[in-house]
Amino acid sequence: MSIKFIDENVFDIYIKKDGLGNVDFNNKDNIEKYLKKLFRILKNKYFVKIEGFYNITIYIDKYYGVIFHLEKEELEYYDYFKNQVDMRIISIDTEFLYLVDDIPNGLSNKIKICIINNNIYLKIKKELTNLEMMNLIENSKIIYDYN
Repeated sequence: MSIKFIDENVFDIYIKKDGLGNVDFNNKDNIEKYLKKLFRILKNKYFVKIEGFYNITIYIDKYYGVIFHLEKEELEYYDYFKNQVDMRIISIDTEFLYLVDDIPNGLSNKIKICIINNNIYLKIKKELTNLEMMNLIENSKIIYDYN
């Protein structure tokens, strides 16, 4: 798991599929239970306290895992939410793109190469090994909200 803070009210949580367990992202109750566990981990391990109202978009990629995009809404009745979390959850099945500088060797049969505005993007077509996936993640920027 990794966290990327965009600003004080917006951040992304990246979780590779091997760190998800068997969460059913089509089941609202399962998602809410998973998010409660995730919020406890964020508080205890990363010292990130989640309270208030959040718009949460879950981007699900069958090869990578999920990215949770959290946006906290500043509401005037903030005290109502003290030590509580309320959320609006949207779940999106998508295919992540990987922005790279160079095309990695040995993946040509597992990826599709897209050139957009002189940038190289890769889309995974077949399952990558853990080593291949780690190498790709370390040498790219994941693009998840491109529609």
